[in-house]
Amino acid sequence: MYEEIDNATYRVTDEGERQLLANFVARITKETRLIDGLRTETFLTLVGTANTCSYPPVEIPSTDFPSMTWVMSHWGVRACIQPGHGVKDDLRAAIQLASRPEVRLIYRTIGWITLPSTERGFLHAGGMIKANGNDPSVTVRLTADLERYNLANGTGSLPDAWQAVKQLLTVCPLPTAATLLACTLSPLYGQVDFAAHLSGRTGTYKSELISLFQSFYRPGMDARHLPGSWSSTANALECQAFYAANAAFAVDDFVPTGTSYQAKQYQASADKLIRAQGNQGGRARLTDVSTLQQTFFPRGVILSTGEDIPQGHSVRARMMIMEASPGDVKLDALTIAQKNRSLYSTLMASLIQDLASNPDDIENEVMTLRDQNLDIGHSRTPQMVARLIVVIRHFLQWAARKGLTKQPKAITDKLEDAIAEVAMKQGSYLEASDPMEIFLSSLRMVFGIGKGHIRSLNGGIPARADIIGWTDSKGAGEISTWRAHGPCLGWIDWQTDEMLLEHNIGIAAAITASQGELQMTKGTLLKRMKESALLKRTDETRQRTTVRLTADGHPQTVIVLRASQVLQIAELPA
Repeated sequence: MYEEIDNATYRVTDEGERQLLANFVARITKETRLIDGLRTETFLTLVGTANTCSYPPVEIPSTDFPSMTWVMSHWGVRACIQPGHGVKDDLRAAIQLASRPEVRLIYRTIGWITLPSTERGFLHAGGMIKANGNDPSVTVRLTADLERYNLANGTGSLPDAWQAVKQLLTVCPLPTAATLLACTLSPLYGQVDFAAHLSGRTGTYKSELISLFQSFYRPGMDARHLPGSWSSTANALECQAFYAANAAFAVDDFVPTGTSYQAKQYQASADKLIRAQGNQGGRARLTDVSTLQQTFFPRGVILSTGEDIPQGHSVRARMMIMEASPGDVKLDALTIAQKNRSLYSTLMASLIQDLASNPDDIENEVMTLRDQNLDIGHSRTPQMVARLIVVIRHFLQWAARKGLTKQPKAITDKLEDAIAEVAMKQGSYLEASDPMEIFLSSLRMVFGIGKGHIRSLNGGIPARADIIGWTDSKGAGEISTWRAHGPCLGWIDWQTDEMLLEHNIGIAAAITASQGELQMTKGTLLKRMKESALLKRTDETRQRTTVRLTADGHPQTVIVLRASQVLQIAELPA
């Protein structure tokens, strides 16, 4: 039992004796819970009173409250806790029992959440959109970069908003517009495990185009006020994209220029962010006391722009890649779409309001459509395409229920064909980033720029020496005098169509020439060569990818490639 007498706190023993705990009394006036969808942090606001003064309000993490060390750090030496075993525990209990705090729930994320009352809604900077409309009394506290996600600021009627979205699809080629629209809407219907990237040279209006779709979440997010930038660190982008759950998060201006270090930083940021998006999981980190921190990863969808495309086969496999060419964006239509920005969020808010009471479970439909299109591109592409198409179907079904369109099937078919067209082009981007293709093209580059050459099996000048690192230095009418460039990287046998590449020097030369695009060890590279049937033969007896052969009069350890495939020639020399 505890008592407060003359602004001091006492413990009353079973015998009725009073033991002084502290020369002040304190109250918890607020209990603030910060909720981000994965964890809840609680903060307490306390005030104190003593005979000689009143102590100002202080906000502390709830985890700091039991230790009572916050008293000295915030209220100074005049607030005195008595010594003794168990005194701090008694004081903590006395404060808790005497307090009747106001409990405040503050949300730190954008997207779907279910309240303690079991009411479902969509959080944004302006409150929470529920089945009956927006509720501004729900407190959402976002970081400065995400405060623009406010769906309460839309204007115009729903029919006007629908017409504005239809007009938006005419701003650029339909395959690009349909894909961006589907990507923008996808986070509302479930988790998205891929990103979208729009590439094009400066002046193609790609940032402005992306900003129009980002404006579905708030009118003010134009090309100068997009939430993310590739110049930010990977950790910052992961954290921002984590809090932008169930929403599109535009990351602008992927331009890996500057020093080699700066270019690598851009690529590293893209690799981390896009992989985290595709894997729906982030990188675990430790605090300074070796405990696990919260793991951040993108929970919505990344809409990326840049003058280049992120490197890496596995990274590109996790993206829907599109290109913007000069003239693709129609300037008259773009001007109209820019004026319609405030209408896009009106449509989005209405769609979210319906989904709050009638959530669409599209997963089974996505899986079924994916299984029907397994022959499209990389193994990840069918599921990406299936999700985008199913989202478009459900979106247009909603529009039909709202009376916005009388031809949902015709529009759906048109948009589905446009998305499928984008999907069919993904193979070319993946092929360009295929490690095996990079290896072969890098090896050809080595020969072309004179950084290495190939000899005949006996160490002499081979046929077609001009394409494997040799040049003919003869003058007019003179006898050919062949000159080799760089170190010998291997040997060639035209009769068997075999190039014997020295397994250390030859592979190292190709990796160096790739300028960082082959980011794997030699052992992994050899395994990938075997899996892709790039090696013409291996040593199955010793279960090795390298082969021991005699060349230039000596035993050599080599990898055996198909010469015509490496050099891209249709006919072998006689």
